Amino acid sequence: MANYSHQNVTLRGFHWEVSSLTFNLATGIVDSDVGKAMSVDASGPNKMKLAGDGDAIRGRLATVEARSVEGSLIGAVELQFANILPIKAGEVVAVGDTVVGAGNGEVKAAATADHNINFVAEIIGTNAVVVKI
Repeated sequence: MANYSHQNVTLRGFHWEVSSLTFNLATGIVDSDVGKAMSVDASGPNKMKLAGDGDAIRGRLATVEARSVEGSLIGAVELQFANILPIKAGEVVAVGDTVVGAGNGEVKAAATADHNINFVAEIIGTNAVVVKI
C-alpha cells in the first residue's frame, strides 16, 4: 500500500490572470490588506470592500493603488483563485468548509457548505487555503 503524504501537494498560490479585474476600492483599504477576502460594496459602481461579517466572498485582493491625482483608490481583485485567506481569531475553519466573510477581510466557516461558491483545501497556521473558481 502506498504511503501518501498531504505535504506533497498544496493549492496555495494559484490564480488565473484572466479573472483578475480592476475595481474601485472602499475607503481605508491599504497595502497591508492585500491577500484578504473581498465582497461587493453597493455604495458605488464597480466597487469592492473588505469582506464583512457574513458577506459572500467574491474575490481576493491582489493589489492596491491610490491615485491621488484622480482622488480614487483602485485595486486588482482575483475573482478566481486558490490561495490563503486569513481566518478570524477564535473561529474554527476546517478542510472541506465553505467560508464567508468574518469582518475586515478575514473569513469564518459558513453555516452550510456550498462548494459551488468556494471550499477550504488546506489550513496553514491561521490561514485557510481557499479554492474559488
